[in-house]
Amino acid sequence: MRWGIVGHGGIAPTFIEAARGVGHDLVAVAGRDASRASDFARDHAIGWSTDDLRDLAGRVEAAYVCTPHDGHRDASITLLEANVPVLCEKPLGVNAHQVEQMVEASRVSGTLLMEAMWTRHLPVMAACGDWIRQGRLGNVQMVEADFGFVAPYTPSGRLWSTNSAGGSLLDVGIYPLTMADLAYKSLPLSFEADAVMSPTGVDARISVTAKYPNGGSAILRSAIDLDLGQGARIVGTEGRIEIPDFWQAERATLFSAVGEKVDEVEHPHRINGFEYQITEMARCLDYGTIESPVIPHARSAALADLMDQIRSHVGVVYPADTEAVL
Repeated sequence: MRWGIVGHGGIAPTFIEAARGVGHDLVAVAGRDASRASDFARDHAIGWSTDDLRDLAGRVEAAYVCTPHDGHRDASITLLEANVPVLCEKPLGVNAHQVEQMVEASRVSGTLLMEAMWTRHLPVMAACGDWIRQGRLGNVQMVEADFGFVAPYTPSGRLWSTNSAGGSLLDVGIYPLTMADLAYKSLPLSFEADAVMSPTGVDARISVTAKYPNGGSAILRSAIDLDLGQGARIVGTEGRIEIPDFWQAERATLFSAVGEKVDEVEHPHRINGFEYQITEMARCLDYGTIESPVIPHARSAALADLMDQIRSHVGVVYPADTEAVL
């Protein structure tokens, strides 16, 4: 496949490494600043750059959107309207309204759109899902997942600014929410949320306690001002799964109800872990579908709506939210 990259931030080189590692080509870079896009293309041996997304049409078979959060919707819709398939970084949109607009653009144009939630594609997660479906945990009753790190406080930076849809929830809190969604296969019936707010009005730290339809619960935490670690546990009536570094998992261990190790899966990344979502995009394009069964549009929309509810509960408001109700 011939790929274009939209945006040239810190995550872009990870994508480039994985795409090239599975034999795909990086042929174009698009960015708002033509000079920066050109410099990035030169530094990563990509032959062409532009500051106009529409120039990618006809040059690429798919585009990876890795702009800051507030740029996901507009870039993706521009590409979809030009019939360029899109792999867009998480969160797909700043809020559920934006996700709805993106999905509609995909539907109208008949063009593939997939959220780049790479955790859902990891082989280790597939193995954990098999254990749950096989009944080896019994009835899942608790999911615990944390993702927190310490980021320098820069009020105008993307992590701390409301203009760029900053805060811990959208940046890394989406991973614990995804972990619970994978375990329960449903949205929570109810939740409580508490946040430590930054002076800029985004959540520096957030904790969510959720109840699920089967009677189970989840404790999910994220932070950009505190190292919470990045572990997850899925606990059932007959056993539990421990997943270190769950968002990029290469290993998971299954324990019995009395704590005995009964199974383990290890699946080191062939490259860096992004390769699985890249090959899924290629598979979907070969199949001719506009969404992936691994992360269908409905799941992206449901998680976006849940994050909207959580933000409303703790009082995080973005400029894009005002637009959503017009």
